Amino acid sequence: INDRVISFLDLYTKGSGRRTIEVALERIGLYRPMIERILAEEGVPLDLIYLAQVESLFKPKARSRAQAQGMWQFISSRGAEYGLRQNWWIDERSDPEKSTRAAAQHLGDLYEQFGDWYLAMAAYNSGPGRVSRAMARTGSSDFWTLAGQLQLPRETRNYVPTILAMTIIGKNPTRYGFDVTPSDGIEAERVRVSSATDLRVIADYLDLPLDQLQAMNPHVLRWA
Repeated sequence: INDRVISFLDLYTKGSGRRTIEVALERIGLYRPMIERILAEEGVPLDLIYLAQVESLFKPKARSRAQAQGMWQFISSRGAEYGLRQNWWIDERSDPEKSTRAAAQHLGDLYEQFGDWYLAMAAYNSGPGRVSRAMARTGSSDFWTLAGQLQLPRETRNYVPTILAMTIIGKNPTRYGFDVTPSDGIEAERVRVSSATDLRVIADYLDLPLDQLQAMNPHVLRWA
């Protein structure tokens, strides 16, 4: 905790960001069991769930102005690098489970490269090349030093303390005056179909509302 983190704590507990935290505290319940399971399986800190909160507020179909997509906001090339298929039929950057696996692996690779989770998070935001160049210019491997010397983009300088502030609040929301009941987790079994199948047929077979089936499969772009 430092002044930069405290400023974001104030923003999200006393300022204009309070509603953002309320939405996140509710939506995190949908995906927490799945995300924490995958983070644990990939051997990365469970607190990285709050990186997804910063990226998308846990919205699988979130899309940025830079065309980053999904809960973990993968750009097309990075998503493909980690095996997320993108074609006319599907965009697996919006698949909550597969994109979480890809994000955990990417963050693990960044930690292996930089040896520090703050730098790994910074590199997730701005790219490993920018972080490496900032370290080369300053001779420092400390995120706060790089940020203090304005060697990283402004968005990245704010990105890491924002994640830390959301982590602090998320671990003890009542301490910060939040009384939000998380949504019930989504329980589903992944089933592979042998050929292209109309979603309406599947919904009818499962006796499930079509919009619910689509919400559970946000990576499916068409009707099949």
